[in-house]
Amino acid sequence: MSAEGGLDQPRWSVGALAKVAGMTVRTLHHYDELGLLRPSERTPSGHRRYTEADLHRLYQIRLLRQLGMSLEEIGGVLTGAADAGPLARVLAAHLGQLDEQVWRLNALRRQTRGLLVQLSGPTRPDPDRLLALLGSTTIFDGHLTREQRDFLDEHAFEVGPDARRRLDEEWPDVLAKVVGHYRAGDPVDDPEVRRTARRLVDVGETFAAGDREILRSMGAFFRENGRGVLRDVLPGQPVDDLGDGLWDYVARMYAALSAD
Repeated sequence: MSAEGGLDQPRWSVGALAKVAGMTVRTLHHYDELGLLRPSERTPSGHRRYTEADLHRLYQIRLLRQLGMSLEEIGGVLTGAADAGPLARVLAAHLGQLDEQVWRLNALRRQTRGLLVQLSGPTRPDPDRLLALLGSTTIFDGHLTREQRDFLDEHAFEVGPDARRRLDEEWPDVLAKVVGHYRAGDPVDDPEVRRTARRLVDVGETFAAGDREILRSMGAFFRENGRGVLRDVLPGQPVDDLGDGLWDYVARMYAALSAD
């Protein structure tokens, strides 16, 4: 380690500090410009000299960067170093982001495993079907709270891979049948429509584990984004005509079924 001064009070030039910390001189200059890490001393000729306190601060900056904080956030945290509040708030927000990433990675992991199961089956599903399956378990994310997504994640684990696979296969087929009834103008009290309605209820109940708030969120999602989902479920078919009228039809299907 290259240091200057007595053994009890080491001093580092910018180049020596960069080598010790495994960073570039350019980065240290940038930190100086931002006021994040200014050298405690300068030589008479103006050269930077960093102390142990500066080195300690640099390690704090590196740790916070590894936690995903921006330089601006780090500056705010270090400025209020005596107050744990800013750091606690930033860390709590960052932990929430990490939890979100973990949830999404777990969902993607389940989806990938499900696709491998599909591909290893006796009959190969077509690519359009596979793409529909890939998006089927996360399409509601924007309409669910964090707690609801955690609940669904636990529920998906509890029911096991076979049940999840059956669910992924069932709901696109049920939606396709609903669209068929709607386009044909079938009355909602028709026996076949009622059977489809029961299947739709079963799929929703299974997916949401009976949680009514999640079911309502799913309904809101379909009203806002239904065409995008139906393009995956009905590849090659026009869906621009499937707007609020379709979801009103679904509501009447539910109402007819509930009247029993």
